[in-house]
Amino acid sequence: MLENKVIELIDRKASEMNPNALYCCNSVSTIIKQLNGYIEGTINLSEERVSFLLDHLVGYYTITLDLPLDKGLKILRAVKFNNLEGKPCFAEVSRLSYIPKKSNITPSIGRLNKCGESIFYGCVYFDDNFGGYNVAFSEVGALKNEKINILKSETSAEIKVNYVGIYDYIKRESKPYFVSEQVYSYFKSVYEYEEQMFDKYVFAAFQLCDAFFSDILRREESERLYIVTSILASHFLEGDRVDGLIYSSVKAEGYPVIAIKPASVDSKVSHKKAFSFEIQENYGYAIFRANSLYQGVVNGEIINWN
Repeated sequence: MLENKVIELIDRKASEMNPNALYCCNSVSTIIKQLNGYIEGTINLSEERVSFLLDHLVGYYTITLDLPLDKGLKILRAVKFNNLEGKPCFAEVSRLSYIPKKSNITPSIGRLNKCGESIFYGCVYFDDNFGGYNVAFSEVGALKNEKINILKSETSAEIKVNYVGIYDYIKRESKPYFVSEQVYSYFKSVYEYEEQMFDKYVFAAFQLCDAFFSDILRREESERLYIVTSILASHFLEGDRVDGLIYSSVKAEGYPVIAIKPASVDSKVSHKKAFSFEIQENYGYAIFRANSLYQGVVNGEIINWN
């Protein structure tokens, strides 16, 4: 059953856009072509222009709904240990979590964070078999003989995220395996109500927008791509309504990756354990052979290794 506020939002958008349906579709298509041209290096745009175009897509052609994730969600975060001497284990939790403001390390631009801004990236996992570690290894591009530290955490309270590209999955009738039937059915109801109320060209505009967002979050990294995706994330994460974003792993298709605001990590995430691995082989396609070196227990801001 759709909430009244969602119905009212869709009805209002239908009333505003249906009279100019073809214009809406053409407008979204043009914006996406400009942004793709910028990513591919065939068009030059200022970051202010990129932000303006993305704000138009998010503000007008996106129905953004919060996805609640229950307390106890399990998260793995991998970090490369590049020191060549000493035990290959970071001593402080902050080296495995997001980069704090007081750190002498400046966060580089990432898929969902701008240069100088921190965000907590992690892989959602559902059991303790090696598969979850494989996804975490792949997310940091682990190579043979490298040492990788893993931080294992859990949410201590419900968090709310936006699932970027969820409607594109519904369009393709491909339910993400980690989304419950109840949640998937709700988003599907929203999608079907949009299809019912929107002119076919307005509906196509919304489909194009969601497919584009889903696409750029799955593409292999590049400098211009990260400029676009980090600005896109800033529009979704603006304000205090949501704690983060969830999307599909680039390296391991279909596996969920989550990005959480630092303030939400501090108040809603509990770090539990840490592990140190040496990569023995990277077979490709998020399949690794790794040797466990050390295990650690989180004690406040310190990790006690043994």
